[in-house]
Amino acid sequence: MNYIRIGKLDPNSLEKEMEIQLYENSRKNSLHRLNYILGFIEAKKPAILKDYISNLEKKLCGQVKGNIIAEKLIDTKKFYDDFEYLKKNQNLANLAMNFYLQLLNPKEVKDWIKDKTKVLTGNYFRSFLVPMYYNVLTLTETIGREEAVKLYKQYITHYLIDRHAGKKENRYESAEEIFEKRKEDINSDSPWVIVCGMLKNGKYFYRNDNCIWIDALTDYPDSELKYLVCCYGDYEGAKAGLNSNFILTMEHTIAQGNKYCSRVVHDTRLDWDLRHPPTEFWDNLKPEE
Repeated sequence: MNYIRIGKLDPNSLEKEMEIQLYENSRKNSLHRLNYILGFIEAKKPAILKDYISNLEKKLCGQVKGNIIAEKLIDTKKFYDDFEYLKKNQNLANLAMNFYLQLLNPKEVKDWIKDKTKVLTGNYFRSFLVPMYYNVLTLTETIGREEAVKLYKQYITHYLIDRHAGKKENRYESAEEIFEKRKEDINSDSPWVIVCGMLKNGKYFYRNDNCIWIDALTDYPDSELKYLVCCYGDYEGAKAGLNSNFILTMEHTIAQGNKYCSRVVHDTRLDWDLRHPPTEFWDNLKPEE
């Protein structure tokens, strides 16, 4: 069986700097997600929207340490432009924006719309992962965990479908093409360590030996919520982001306490045998060989 290992473990990866464009990043990774979940709740469970907004405001009030928007004289109208539900709920929008900036902790910025700035990689991940964690946590406290988990899964799926709408229908034409692309990264210094290869009948497998997203959420205890935030979107991502004929199976995740994540992308044009390889298969992958 042909498989490879890519990436190199870097225990300091979250402490390295990266450059972002604040305006675009905040709208894409934080504000858009919040606006979308508010609209989704209104469409699916309108009776709870008012309570959800109130509960989320209370949750964020307990986390936000200062009013960065006011201190930096940030014109939020430009940030909230085109976000229907944020414009209707300015208090929540401002709390979310302040929390995002607090988590991101950017270097000094003169023009918040045009300037790029450097941030720690860990802060970048936390700036969108932690608000997502509180979004679903608040949902569990509003309608109960079982119902909240079901609703949040629906939200994630619809969010990804809409996010990929209008893009190229199939990013990859086959599972084999994914593996061939991965081979180009064989000498990559990426801190994501992945063992990947091909099974028979158009099945691409990959084992994540670490997860930087989960590393960024070390201080947050609820493993089920971290799984929803970090992992659940991979299911729809295989279809909407890779190929509409692909289905992902996933049985081990670092978020839920396993030592690795195990995933297989199945091309259903070849067969519908979606059985996931057993634990022994994943344990016995020896990339050093």
